[in-house]
Amino acid sequence: MAIPVRSIPVLEGEVAEQFEKNARWAEKHRGSVKFSKEKMESFNKLMEKSRKNLI
Repeated sequence: MAIPVRSIPVLEGEVAEQFEKNARWAEKHRGSVKFSKEKMESFNKLMEKSRKNLI
């Protein structure tokens, strides 16, 4: 028995314009993640442990 296909919602009018405006702003103002040296060392230790458990 087939499952009915739901329609995909589409933004229209002012809501669509605001969404596009926000998306373009976010694209221009992309942030970056800055990790401290301590966080990176901690992460690397965790990954090293993880790799050991796989083998």
